[in-house]
Amino acid sequence: MHPPYYSAMRPLSALLGLSIILATGDSSAGSAALTAPTAADLATPAPPYRAPYQPTRDDEVLQEVPAISDPAVARMTQLRKAFNATPQDLRSAIALATAYVDYGRQVGDAHYAGYAEAVIAPWLAAQPVPSSVLLAEATILQYRHQFPEARKLLHASLNEDPRSAQAWLTLATLDMVQGDYTAAGKECVQVTNTADVALGLACSANLRSYTGHAAQSLALLAQVQAQGGAQSVGLRAWIEGLMAEAALRLGDWPLAEAHYRAALQLMPRDNFLLVAYADFLLDRLRPREVLALLAGAVQSDTAFLRIALAQAALHSADAARYTWIMAARFAALSARGSDFFGREQARFALQLQQDPQVALDLARRNWQVQREPWDTRLVLAAALAAAEPRAADEVLEFRRRVKLEDPIIDDLAQELRIAAGKLAGAKP
Repeated sequence: MHPPYYSAMRPLSALLGLSIILATGDSSAGSAALTAPTAADLATPAPPYRAPYQPTRDDEVLQEVPAISDPAVARMTQLRKAFNATPQDLRSAIALATAYVDYGRQVGDAHYAGYAEAVIAPWLAAQPVPSSVLLAEATILQYRHQFPEARKLLHASLNEDPRSAQAWLTLATLDMVQGDYTAAGKECVQVTNTADVALGLACSANLRSYTGHAAQSLALLAQVQAQGGAQSVGLRAWIEGLMAEAALRLGDWPLAEAHYRAALQLMPRDNFLLVAYADFLLDRLRPREVLALLAGAVQSDTAFLRIALAQAALHSADAARYTWIMAARFAALSARGSDFFGREQARFALQLQQDPQVALDLARRNWQVQREPWDTRLVLAAALAAAEPRAADEVLEFRRRVKLEDPIIDDLAQELRIAAGKLAGAKP
């Protein structure tokens, strides 16, 4: 097995004191346009307990809340007090909203995006809307995978402030997620023009890893890394994550793992990095390490899916229970209107529910909205499992056109070509 992709186009500006929220990664989400599967679509095993669940012990943990001792939580508390003292101050509002979305991304909890939106709501209702508020709302919409709406606000923000490096970075991120690499290249140039050469270089390097130039990506990222200087811990971790992804696309597993470990040394609790490394471990057939890695991240839906996948890979007695809980989590997300986990839903249907037809439908609809390598991989795998090789034709053409590198996708594409040939030969 080969390790997967997991998009490392992280929120650059969040690492640099700006504030971009990546639609994916961490995440790891699907599309707002995607309708969550119904209970019939994702048939679950018999529930291991009846709802509502009632604890039998006073000391049983039902939900973990952020500890006030966490520096990020303490900072949010401080910013909230400042905002409450001056609720009309836009700078205080933006600072608090930024802290919320950054923390939500870090721990994999979308609730914090809602908290951020509530903070900036009064300015969103004003006319004209300040450019900083347009940008803040765009990052929230991007996080929810409401891409058309986010794009509209980004352009409005840039019309007011064309020198906003943050807005250009956000737009470049969005276009990479959706596979518009020509537009992303132009936006990376604007990042260089409005920020500095190092940031523009990092943006362009990441873009190259999507378009068949992963070796160049690694070399350019090494240049950024070598500059050192006053780079923040977050930026250094982000660069390490990008280098891990570039190494994956070259099939260099030891190098990829070294960079993942280096990134997690810098930011050990970052949900994006934890999930990305967990995917690497799952594809390297190391599920026990996944359980150890994610033991403290069960609150994150994306992390919990990887735990469920690891339990299934181990044929654990608890595997059915984890699958049931994951299905319940999807149902709860859908009930809240959070139906942007298309990638996760497709993977759940394919690998845990063993339902390739549902997985193929979910994966294809998700791919129409976001086209990162993992999204491509899921369509190919589901088409193969469903014995519908021609269902992946559009995705295979995209892969060929952009020159996407990836050993596991290469193998799947070859298997689909063979399957399509056999199917054509079997027809009268």
